[in-house]
Amino acid sequence: MDALSHLRSWLFPQYCKLCSQSLPMGAQLCQHCCATFSTFTEPDLLVRADIQRLFPLRYVDHLVALQWYRPPVSTWLKQYKYAHQLHYQVAVSQLLQQHLHTLSCADNWQWPDSIVPIPLAHPRLVWRGFNQCVLLWQQAVPQGLFVANALARPLSTKQQAKLGARSRRKNLANAFTVKRRVQGMHIAIVDDVMTTGATVDSAARKLKEAGAKEVSAWVVCLTAK
Repeated sequence: MDALSHLRSWLFPQYCKLCSQSLPMGAQLCQHCCATFSTFTEPDLLVRADIQRLFPLRYVDHLVALQWYRPPVSTWLKQYKYAHQLHYQVAVSQLLQQHLHTLSCADNWQWPDSIVPIPLAHPRLVWRGFNQCVLLWQQAVPQGLFVANALARPLSTKQQAKLGARSRRKNLANAFTVKRRVQGMHIAIVDDVMTTGATVDSAARKLKEAGAKEVSAWVVCLTAK
């Protein structure tokens, strides 16, 4: 560590958000808390009957999630997404990286050919100033797999949080377009929270229509109804 880093660590000490242990600059969670954090253990959550009932995904072949939408991760996501507190993004990205590392050790695990974020419509991107999915996942997945502009969202749709399940699917029927070649590829769509599955299913449908062989959905949290 150079002199400047030592000075920054002294002036602005970092502590683990779960156990308050002192941390080096840039980290938000200690290695022990990351490794022991409670997460889903299945490499594909669509093998679970309860998940299938909650999220009737027609075009998604596999589902990966960190955990249910609950504190502390739900609180961190809100603070990051709506209050622009980026240190919470670092904490969630650390958990995602550790979770994917654990899942990748399973015998049946296969990395996709590309990992693409759910895009925001231009007006919402301008209003928020950033796409929360890009920052969350880009730091958590292997370099070279992340493709930020494979999907586009040319239509400005109604805000999904204000709609019911049926209205969400209708709202997103033609919201996405595919901007990259995906024929014969396995594509993983990444998002922050899955509430009904309408967003990722709509994007998956467009990827399948463009020739994608398999589409996975990777999200931070699942919302239990």
